[in-house]
Amino acid sequence: MANKILKNKKVKHGFIDAVVGLQWGDEGKGKNIDELLSSGKYSAVARFHGGANAGHTIKFGDKTFIGHIVPSGCLRKKIELYIGNGVVVDAVSLIAEISQLKNLGFDVAPRLFISNRAKLVSYFHPFLDQADEYRRNKSGTKIGTTSRGIGPAYSDARARRGLLVGDMLLPDFEQRESALSEFHTNLLSMYKEKYGFEIDYGKIKEAKEKWQNALKELKKLQICDLSSLIQKRLAEGKNILAEGAQAIMLDIDFGDYPNVTSSNTLPANVCLGLGVSHKYLRDVYGVIKAYTTKVGGGNFPARIADPAIEKLFQDAGNEFGATTGRPRMCGWLDLFALRYAIGLSGANKIFINKADICMSDKIKVVTGYKCNGKIGKEFPLYLSQVSSVVTEEIPGWGKTNFGVNDKKKISKELASYLKYIKTKLSDLDVKIISVGTGPDRNHFFNWEK
Repeated sequence: MANKILKNKKVKHGFIDAVVGLQWGDEGKGKNIDELLSSGKYSAVARFHGGANAGHTIKFGDKTFIGHIVPSGCLRKKIELYIGNGVVVDAVSLIAEISQLKNLGFDVAPRLFISNRAKLVSYFHPFLDQADEYRRNKSGTKIGTTSRGIGPAYSDARARRGLLVGDMLLPDFEQRESALSEFHTNLLSMYKEKYGFEIDYGKIKEAKEKWQNALKELKKLQICDLSSLIQKRLAEGKNILAEGAQAIMLDIDFGDYPNVTSSNTLPANVCLGLGVSHKYLRDVYGVIKAYTTKVGGGNFPARIADPAIEKLFQDAGNEFGATTGRPRMCGWLDLFALRYAIGLSGANKIFINKADICMSDKIKVVTGYKCNGKIGKEFPLYLSQVSSVVTEEIPGWGKTNFGVNDKKKISKELASYLKYIKTKLSDLDVKIISVGTGPDRNHFFNWEK
């Protein structure tokens, strides 16, 4: 009888929810992750792709932290932090962020776990990034990378010559690093000889010293088989929040190639980027802004045509990159691209941020793309194929909604806008669960429960 009871007993496993951007990045995911963590149902936040080219700004009382690689749960002292195998680790950036957090009163090292299979960003990678952008710029095909070496790091990993974080702990690490550096030196020389890229050997030497010092500190951290650790936590019934960097529209396979990031940003990559089975995946939280922004190269169909109005949105929304400081292009909400992103990601719950920003009496919403004069039903292979966009115009709402945290107190125009979005997405089975009205953690209200 006892054996029968044991056989019928169901083991309660934990689950993984994912948070991803549904536009071109910079949607404010860090704030929404913090909002989700306040529920108390998650034990950890895990980065599953990307590197220090990401940027998230998190406010905690009177403290503000701008992070690039440390997961967004860093300001909650009971949350474990995971950097997965799908991430390329910039040791200099990571160690600097850990130091900054410690100065703010958050010692994250004891709860930070790094996959030994994560890839290392070499001190050479940023220079290779700059060199390739220089080459592209000469032919008018510049992508607009962050020059953090992310693309070259992923390239080396795919070419099977890169360094893993776990390699630092092996006795032959120096030989491995030396072989890669020799390859990088030859590659940089090619950029100089063929394209005229100037190599500053003094800066390379300085970067190498900083990198080597950072590696000494990185080796002191908890480098482990993260896949096994995560599976253990799930078996214990603990839940994990997977944090996406960049956004769906920058996915290397489904974004506007080649104007994309160097990793897969879709929630489907959670399994590969953390080393877990798909059976643990549950909700996908998609994050958008009430309008759209973009940095880098490539076309931006939803861009506001009037530069003066675009500048108003840019200034009001503080639309300058957390990683690079570059001004972001501002556009109207692109529902055509959003529907595409929801289909790719499987997002079933949506956060809308910066709903307080509306710098025009009348706003437009992009509902379709025209290619060769025809309205397309499918998302185009290249955004350069888009000749114009189909828009609908609705009333704006000014500055009256800043900081509002009660659904009943928002302006009727904003309420109408949110209902409009919900109607346009009604066939996709998604819920708008929260609307942000400012930068602070309490500047939001619940929309649908």
